[in-house]
Amino acid sequence: MDFDEAIKERHSVRLYSDKRIEDETLELLRKEISEVNEKSGMSIRLVLDEPKAFGGFLMKSLVKFKNAVNYIAVSGPDSEHLNIDAGYYGEHLVLFAQTLGLGTCWALMAGKKQSNADVPKGHRNVILISIGYPEDPGVPHKNRPVSDVADLTDAPDWFIKGVDYAMMAPTGMNRQGFRFERDGNSVRMIHGSSTLAEIDAGIVRYHFEYGAGKDNFTWAE
Repeated sequence: MDFDEAIKERHSVRLYSDKRIEDETLELLRKEISEVNEKSGMSIRLVLDEPKAFGGFLMKSLVKFKNAVNYIAVSGPDSEHLNIDAGYYGEHLVLFAQTLGLGTCWALMAGKKQSNADVPKGHRNVILISIGYPEDPGVPHKNRPVSDVADLTDAPDWFIKGVDYAMMAPTGMNRQGFRFERDGNSVRMIHGSSTLAEIDAGIVRYHFEYGAGKDNFTWAE
């Protein structure tokens, strides 16, 4: 499975089997996390076999996790861009995990028990991503009308494809609270300023870039 397939087939997974992540799959996942950290300066960690990770009342009663004992803890250098970076690089790992046959689900942290790995000085925890072998592959999320997200009138193919891939990105409560504006080859993404909205923006930004192709446009600051 390549990333195009992963983007189209990946859905949030809350029900996991009790199969452990081991051998070549574990090695590939750890290697990818290490490479992302080296490239980005993030401090993302993989935590395995932590039964208390999503065992609280909120997670059990509302999110309804099952066998969610592994997670990716997304953290990085504290800055005004960290939430967006967390979404961006976290989504890369979510899609990479999908290519390995693993399921994932973005989950806000509810307490310190959800991270038993040290965070480097000057870095901050942002969000967790549950990970494991899916018992249920999840279902597609509903989309807003494309016209709410972007004006595709006379738009080039790369912009149309970028928006299409952005619409497949996971967002908190499936709100899809973003919009794209294009001026020639310059693209501006409009989004909210809350922590969750910024994480969503990073996730969506990754999808748009992958669909549109980085060489076809530049982001407007």
